[in-house]
Amino acid sequence: MKEIFERARAMIIRPKATWEKIKGETNTVQDLFINYAAPLALIPAVATLIGLSLVGVRMPSGVFARAPFAEALTGGILGYVFHLLGLLAGAWAVNFLAPYFNSKVDFMAAVKLVVYSMTPVWLLGVLSALPGLGIVQIFGLYSIYLLYTGLPVLLDTPKEKALWYTVLVIIAAIIISLGLTIIVGGAVYGPMFMRMMAV
Repeated sequence: MKEIFERARAMIIRPKATWEKIKGETNTVQDLFINYAAPLALIPAVATLIGLSLVGVRMPSGVFARAPFAEALTGGILGYVFHLLGLLAGAWAVNFLAPYFNSKVDFMAAVKLVVYSMTPVWLLGVLSALPGLGIVQIFGLYSIYLLYTGLPVLLDTPKEKALWYTVLVIIAAIIISLGLTIIVGGAVYGPMFMRMMAV
């Protein structure tokens, strides 16, 4: 676990040097998920579970309501699994777009790019335990900068094309995220919040 947080810290503080180091590493998708993505993605999942079922959420009426633990847990597990699948979908989008920006087509490099770029989002996810602090998660947008700086290193993207490549990847990520949110929200969170508001 110490190695994971050391890598996460390096991604935040020294992104360019860290991307160079990552480029030379030999990984499999499985290794990267087990040894980095899966543990860090647990942070927002567990924090959201705590925030919904233990701390509670202020409803439009002004009353604090807590979600039933079993429902919040089910939503958390589904969200966690779909989030990890979303990383693979994002990497596929990066790889698909690569030729349009004179970049290297390399799925493993695309997975590295997407996974490590998510670092700030996962770390800030701890704030989900306190729903009132959710606005601070805007600093997760630092992930966009990490993506932008990683493209030229991992995929040999020409610097003059990195900005538009980043923009298109972000649009693809939003579409993927919306799709997954509709699935998980419609199946679990939507009905759960409706019941919470009815209390």
